[in-house]
Amino acid sequence: MRKGEGYRLLARGWFWVGLLLGVAACSAPFNYELNVLNFVDLSGTFTVGQGGISPNPKTVGPVEIRYTPDSRVNLTGVTLDYKVCFASETPGASFQGSVAYTAYLGGDAGTLFQEANKLAEGTKDVSALSSGAMCVEGQAQATAAQVQAIQSGTFYVGARISGNATSAQEATVRYRTERFLLRLSGTVRP
Repeated sequence: MRKGEGYRLLARGWFWVGLLLGVAACSAPFNYELNVLNFVDLSGTFTVGQGGISPNPKTVGPVEIRYTPDSRVNLTGVTLDYKVCFASETPGASFQGSVAYTAYLGGDAGTLFQEANKLAEGTKDVSALSSGAMCVEGQAQATAAQVQAIQSGTFYVGARISGNATSAQEATVRYRTERFLLRLSGTVRP
């Protein structure tokens, strides 16, 4: 290789490095909140008796969320912020044990409730239901596969309510999802 040719190759290499750095510098941070409750109401009822929760688990969904993705956006992370509240609709009922709320997110309705799609889980003692409402809430980070499902523009969410809660009498319990917020982060190209 001649001396001048080596300099040209080196200069060309630095040109591409500079171009890539320039493109990276043009990307801006992207943050967006996707409120799943704008698409669907994740509320309903189940019963609790001497034999426990019925059905156990109580399955909510799958619910399809569809939007038109922007090709300029590259998602790198998703955080779920959720809050689900429970209240007895049967006056005088007393409760013991606990209830677990598990949220799921995935790219396919048929496999949504598999372990790999579990997004968050919270457990709470149900004795407070005897005198009022109680809530399960928390935050969780999505996996890379879940982030990819959201990036695709079509994904599914759902939940399961389970646990060992019992009641001396057959009681109806209402659950109401008060917050199911997906906080998206990444970069966006101009």
